Amino acid sequence: MKKVLLVLSFLSVILVSGCSLKQSQSTKMTQQQQSKLIKHNQKIWNEKIRAAQNIDNPNYDQYVTVIPQGYNDEDMSLKRFKSGNQLAVKARVLNLQPEVDRLLNTQTKATILIEKVLTGNKELQGKTIKTEFTGGLTTAGNYFISVEGNYEGDQVGFPNKKTSIYTTTATKPMPKIGQRIILGLKRYQPENKYRQAMLKKNGLTTKNFYVIQNPEATMWVKENGKYRVNNPAFYLKENKTKVKNMMKLTAKLNKENS
Repeated sequence: MKKVLLVLSFLSVILVSGCSLKQSQSTKMTQQQQSKLIKHNQKIWNEKIRAAQNIDNPNYDQYVTVIPQGYNDEDMSLKRFKSGNQLAVKARVLNLQPEVDRLLNTQTKATILIEKVLTGNKELQGKTIKTEFTGGLTTAGNYFISVEGNYEGDQVGFPNKKTSIYTTTATKPMPKIGQRIILGLKRYQPENKYRQAMLKKNGLTTKNFYVIQNPEATMWVKENGKYRVNNPAFYLKENKTKVKNMMKLTAKLNKENS
């Protein structure tokens, strides 16, 4: 009887070990697939950027890189960040794609993988959703257009409306494909039929699209192993004494999401 029990115990160990090995291999395969997808998407996106004309102006950016108006450092805490967002997550950028028919306001569609739900719907953990980053790739015809609908690109050296251009916003730099981010989101609610139709044309719907709550103040991007506030203004010397709580919050997010 003892021999039978020993044999059964031995078999149980083998089965458990086998399951653990399969689970480990499965996780590894998922990571490999993720890395392959990211490299593929990076190649496509970078080729498009290289083919476009970058119209960013560093000399101008230094004057507009500021902490957003109305920012209150006293409100910056981990508790408030979590309670103030419908969904707060740690995620990884899997893909970036230019949006079509975006006049004046250039936006980029981003596919992100939610690695950890900090607050909100826990069922979204491990799933991909869509969001938008400001800036990106567009055409001169969409960008250099007045409120009245007149093309003004020829006045600044862009006579061809089809010219591909690339632009970003100084206080909301666009994360790169493959980077990890922490941000607050809310589910998209249609404001009007025009915007809903335009977003739908870009594959963004109420089922898959989440809007970034405050990209100039509550979004962090991981660089060199640490999360940093995505707005460079928070790291300017003249703002050091104004953002002490933000730096404490950033330190906590790094500690909990390393």
